[in-house]
Amino acid sequence: MEPFLLHFQSFLFVLARLFGLFLVAPFFSSDSIQFSFKMIFAFLVALIVYPVVASSMPPVPGHMINFGLLVFSELLVGVIIGFIVSIVFASFQMAGEFFNNQIGFGYTEILDPITQNSLPAIGTIKNLMATAIFLVIGAHRFLIETLAVSFLKIRLISFTGKVNAGLLRLLEESIGAMFTVAFKIALPVMGILFLVSLVEGLMGKAAQQMNVMSMSFPLKVFIGTLTLIATLTFISSQMTQGIQISLDKASLMIREWPNE
Repeated sequence: MEPFLLHFQSFLFVLARLFGLFLVAPFFSSDSIQFSFKMIFAFLVALIVYPVVASSMPPVPGHMINFGLLVFSELLVGVIIGFIVSIVFASFQMAGEFFNNQIGFGYTEILDPITQNSLPAIGTIKNLMATAIFLVIGAHRFLIETLAVSFLKIRLISFTGKVNAGLLRLLEESIGAMFTVAFKIALPVMGILFLVSLVEGLMGKAAQQMNVMSMSFPLKVFIGTLTLIATLTFISSQMTQGIQISLDKASLMIREWPNE
């Protein structure tokens, strides 16, 4: 008990960074997980991580205000790492928005258990699918390992010009990757629906007495859903690549963080 009390202040630095990660990182930040469980899990993980990174902890300041600012700084580091990884999950929802209205599911909204927001059915399904892939490939473990490594590189966060420029560049690259992943996921269904709309237009011109509009809605629902099912393997591979890209961006940020 005495060793724990002697290292408790340094232990708070690890706990603060882990809790900051759990506030915004995919899966860990889900509102379906109670706040008390998040705190308990962060505490247990901090107990495992602290002996590994104890030698890299910054000195504990003597003044209470300085100590509070240092804890807030650690919390902010965890939030930044988690936010970089969570950006890619927005691409999965965006991909669903791309073709949700074209298929005909734009009028159906359900509660997403991950974000606790009302989202179209396709966007919610993609978020759940991405969360399952996130856990299956072990990204949650890699994320905690990445944060543990960050203690060796990022000891005290200071927003200098070099740090700000690096974070802005990383944010631009992450958002660009988000749009790229969303476009790749939505491309097969959007392409097929575009061809269906083109055929409907040609049929309407060739046989004007035919009520094409009455056929359009059920046809797009059937073909769009069938295409979505047929491309699930492709979509899952793109989601895996997107999650890997986000983890690589977080690792790159830590590796290239300027030395103090």
